[in-house]
Amino acid sequence: MPRHPAAPKTSPSADAGFTMVEVLVAMVIMAVSLLGLLEVIGTSTVSNVKNQLRDDAVLIGEAQMAELIRLPQSALVPVQTLTVPGRMRGGDKPYAVTREAQRLSTSDSYQFIVKVKWAYKNVTSFHEVRTVRSYKDGK
Repeated sequence: MPRHPAAPKTSPSADAGFTMVEVLVAMVIMAVSLLGLLEVIGTSTVSNVKNQLRDDAVLIGEAQMAELIRLPQSALVPVQTLTVPGRMRGGDKPYAVTREAQRLSTSDSYQFIVKVKWAYKNVTSFHEVRTVRSYKDGK
């Protein structure tokens, strides 16, 4: 019977630890995971800023509408455009506000429209508020 060569003996310290291939595979997996996490953070930040800008526009629109409703009939202007500074912290994005007062079929009723426009990352968005007010004796 032929004799097989004896298996080489390994010391316990030679089996401990990771091989270079295992370390590289682990590093690649971690890098891909971190890149995915960074993408999620970026997307959530953009979404948060858009929501803050919209909330700011809603507040501006409501404030402009309240101001428009308080005006007497003699002070109404059919269309008025103005620029309002943003209230968002960390940035002063201007908002373009258009206020309209349209006379309805009755002589003492008006439809008020307030449009608030803003731009973020080359995308223009708007918020619109509408209401109707009737005047009694011009007041």
